[in-house]
Amino acid sequence: MTKNSDRILDDIRRDYDRLQLENRTRLEERKQEIFEKVPAYKTLLQNTRRAELSALYQKLAMPGEMQEGGSDDEETLMDQESLRRKKESLLVEAGYPADYLSGVWQCRDCEDTGYLRDAYGARSIRCKCFTKRLTERLSEESGLSELLKTENFDHLSLEYYQGEDLENFSRALDLCRKFAANPKDGYKNFFFYGNIGTGKSFLSCCVAKELLDKGLEVVYYSAGRLFDRLAAAKNAGRSDQEEDAGAVRSMIYDCDLLILDDLGTEWFNNFVFSELFSLINERILKEKPTIISTNLSLTDLKRIYSERLFSRITSNYLICKFTGSDIRREKARQRQEDQN
Repeated sequence: MTKNSDRILDDIRRDYDRLQLENRTRLEERKQEIFEKVPAYKTLLQNTRRAELSALYQKLAMPGEMQEGGSDDEETLMDQESLRRKKESLLVEAGYPADYLSGVWQCRDCEDTGYLRDAYGARSIRCKCFTKRLTERLSEESGLSELLKTENFDHLSLEYYQGEDLENFSRALDLCRKFAANPKDGYKNFFFYGNIGTGKSFLSCCVAKELLDKGLEVVYYSAGRLFDRLAAAKNAGRSDQEEDAGAVRSMIYDCDLLILDDLGTEWFNNFVFSELFSLINERILKEKPTIISTNLSLTDLKRIYSERLFSRITSNYLICKFTGSDIRREKARQRQEDQN
């Protein structure tokens, strides 16, 4: 893992530790309040605990034996559902919400631990709330959060496109709007290629903003940063680092939308070629949408990355060509003229 990866995951763990401490404090305060104002609730808990201890001692004293007809004390055989209803009834009668002593968590599924329990009761399954936090932190790290403030459909303008350039961009824009409006309605990938500064990254961000607003997981990386991240995950050493690396790698492979920006700016080596093919192929098999943007031509793509990768992309992606002049340069020129 990179130092940045360690920092992100350590920060998330600290957030959960802080939440659990706050929850324990809040729960204890609420318990004391209920014990004071609803004495019957405290009595019920005390009787239940005594009954549970009695049943446990009995089981330890007579292992493997069952009493015929059950216990004389029906209270000791109260099932958990019945007990829950009794406790909730006492709270409601006293004017409290039924979940007053069980609703202190931000995430009820994992009780703010970040992990769900497996079949053995151990918290070993990463919760969706942990995944959401990780997605948000990866977005911050990659700069996506800052980009989306200005690069979205609300700020999109066609004034810099004319003729064939406008036709090309309008086609890509129409496809992206339809996908962003209903991302679950049909699986789609996009391959944006063409001249520098013609709106490829901007349009990718527009789609990202729409999906994030719908609560979906979006991971955005430049090609160089992505392969650095995957290399760090591959080279993780200690068991805790391997777990963290697996979480980040899983996010990249399984997120609802992966945006791989500026393909072709990364170092070219066997690891990159192998990892890129694996990433693209697996997301195709899982039907996970991906947007790739590059300044390379299709001919360069085939020459640099192999026939096999070229075939995967051209067979499974909507190919959108961007043409025209460098809009960023044009905007900079206009700002300079305005200042003069």
